[in-house]
Amino acid sequence: MLRKDFLWGGAVTAHQSEGAYQEGGKVPAVCDLTVTGVFSDFKDGIDSYHRYKEDFDLFQEMGFNAYRFSIDWSRLMSDENTYNEAGFQFYDEFIDALKERGMEPIPTLYHFEMPVYLQEKYNGFANRKVVDIFVELCKKIVDRYNDKVNYWIIFNEQNGILQKGPKMFFGGVCPEGMNPQTFDNQIMHNTLIAHSLVNDYIHQKGGKVMGMATVVQSYPETCHPLDTLESMKAQSEAYVFLDVFARGHYNSYYYANMKNEGTMPEILDGDLDILKLGKTDYLSISYYMSTISHYGEQSLTNVNDVVIKKNPYLEMSDFGWSIDPVGLRITLRQLYDRYEMPIYVVENGFGCDDEINENGEIIDDYRIDYMRKHIEEMKKAVEEGVDCRGYLVWGPVDILSSRANMNKRYGMIYVNRKNNDLKDMKRMKKKSFDWYKHVIETNGEEL
Repeated sequence: MLRKDFLWGGAVTAHQSEGAYQEGGKVPAVCDLTVTGVFSDFKDGIDSYHRYKEDFDLFQEMGFNAYRFSIDWSRLMSDENTYNEAGFQFYDEFIDALKERGMEPIPTLYHFEMPVYLQEKYNGFANRKVVDIFVELCKKIVDRYNDKVNYWIIFNEQNGILQKGPKMFFGGVCPEGMNPQTFDNQIMHNTLIAHSLVNDYIHQKGGKVMGMATVVQSYPETCHPLDTLESMKAQSEAYVFLDVFARGHYNSYYYANMKNEGTMPEILDGDLDILKLGKTDYLSISYYMSTISHYGEQSLTNVNDVVIKKNPYLEMSDFGWSIDPVGLRITLRQLYDRYEMPIYVVENGFGCDDEINENGEIIDDYRIDYMRKHIEEMKKAVEEGVDCRGYLVWGPVDILSSRANMNKRYGMIYVNRKNNDLKDMKRMKKKSFDWYKHVIETNGEEL
């Protein structure tokens, strides 16, 4: 049985949903630089900048008691020395509207929305100057909303820094001649310093923090011991962040490996003491899929999108991601066994190109099946002793995917737009809307 105060709701980003690209003092963000031109862009989103109250009413109807969103850095700073009051006023009203509808606001302070001028001038989080700018911004955000926000997430999927691929989501481009792994480790270190300083400030103000990582469960491809070692190495890329969130220091294996491989980042005097301030109150994860590990091979890459190795025992989605509900249970078990900290699932969901049938309905039984099975396995983990306190579905209303693809829909609410045709952006309930509503009504007892 789940806790009576279990958090049910959904999660989005600003850049995938808000639109209003040239309104309220917003400037271009690094996520705009990741657009490939194959699908769409992040300029218009689903117009939630103007329609969020309509969406919140639908979330309230579903019974949400929590909603995770990002506070868009590129709305709040027009240059590195100037704060944009119009951006803050937007989030004033946004957060108030959530609370008026009984939803716990869970802001993410960094979700790939760094202003482009910081990428161009400093190379993003590869430069400690950007850490300083970010920390000062976060202090202003916390000061402004501390009396309205109980739970904060500082960085979204911070361990995504170590996935093989470009680092533009963190504003970084590896300099010519530099070892890419050393570069990744430098961004990792700098963002962990930023996390720890912001975490400490939130605690000074009485707030609570969910340290967040994305977990792609990695199984050994065979029973060969070297495949198990490869699987452990893949998992260490999450543990190096989670260990700071839980213990305030680097993961011993990952730290030793940086030394052994000659990929140690620049660590300033006092930095390891700063990491001691990084211990959070809770852990939180995004979970979508699992992969398999074979010695000497990459189990996951993230160049134009996340690509994993196919597991012959699992089905795959149309977008090439494995469907592995048991993997969520395994992940929750592993993390709780390791850290004994409360855990929130703050992203989980199923992306699909939904179609409207001849009766004007969206019958997304495949999404219901995916969510039902994952919630079932989450509940089993709770029965097995895991202190799991929340489940937020990714994209409860259709939003652009992380690669700006409107055809990869996650929502229980359909938005009438296409990649290259904004249409009227009318909202329509899918079959999963009423299903998730009943799940929440019964606190997960009836799936």
